[in-house]
Amino acid sequence: MAQVNRALKRAFLKLLSEPKRLAFLEKHPNYRKAAPEGMRFVFDQYLGKYSVNIDTRYKVERIMWTGKFEEKLVALARRVVQPGDTCFDVGGNVGAISIALAEAVGEGGRVHTFEPNPTNFARLSANLELNPELRGRVTLNNVGISDQPGTLYWSEDPGNPGNGMLGDQGDIESKVITLDAYTQENDVQELSFMKVDVEGMELQVFKGAEETLKRFKPTLYFETLSRFSSGPERDNFLKIETYLLSLGYTLNKLHPDGTLTPSTIGSAGSYTVATA
Repeated sequence: MAQVNRALKRAFLKLLSEPKRLAFLEKHPNYRKAAPEGMRFVFDQYLGKYSVNIDTRYKVERIMWTGKFEEKLVALARRVVQPGDTCFDVGGNVGAISIALAEAVGEGGRVHTFEPNPTNFARLSANLELNPELRGRVTLNNVGISDQPGTLYWSEDPGNPGNGMLGDQGDIESKVITLDAYTQENDVQELSFMKVDVEGMELQVFKGAEETLKRFKPTLYFETLSRFSSGPERDNFLKIETYLLSLGYTLNKLHPDGTLTPSTIGSAGSYTVATA
């Protein structure tokens, strides 16, 4: 139903002349998610005060143009991340969450962001350059994360430009590393929060971070869309749940105000939060 509504909104917007379309979108931010391709500009009110590049070809950027993105995650980060903390953003895309985390950790904190796709990485870098007060808090890494080092290939989702996944075959070769190796090589001494949105590779990310998770017990926010536990991967969520429970984590459902209640992956929704 949401896709039908978005298609109707897009058809309506295409009927408007460019000046009328811009005026309408200025007054109706929720319609920006359906903006047609071809609009490119800098928006200076992301999360109320940050500048980001908007290209309406990309769904993520159309949503960012509304001024908000993954509101429950941002509410959670603002509640649990403290000034001076260290955070990992695994699957950074164009930086929507890295910006929120950089705000939360403050001048004395650090965000380590990992994004394998070179186009997304360039846009991520450009967005941080637009916000010099945040740029110095973020370490950018143009690599993928998995359970072992090596090479994988990034493929774009045909229906969602900029969104994609790593696998054994694909269009773009990508170096992959483990978070355990990264943490050791970069002398990371604290980790309070980790967001993982890697299109079905969450288990591999966690397994490659086992020592890091045992040592620091960060709060974990990770994607659990139902499509990543169906077909050949139908037991994927059970494997993730079993693995995290074995490390002493509790699984939770995230509410709009950033609070948590105990849950299972199956009933937590599109994203699950694990706490230790």
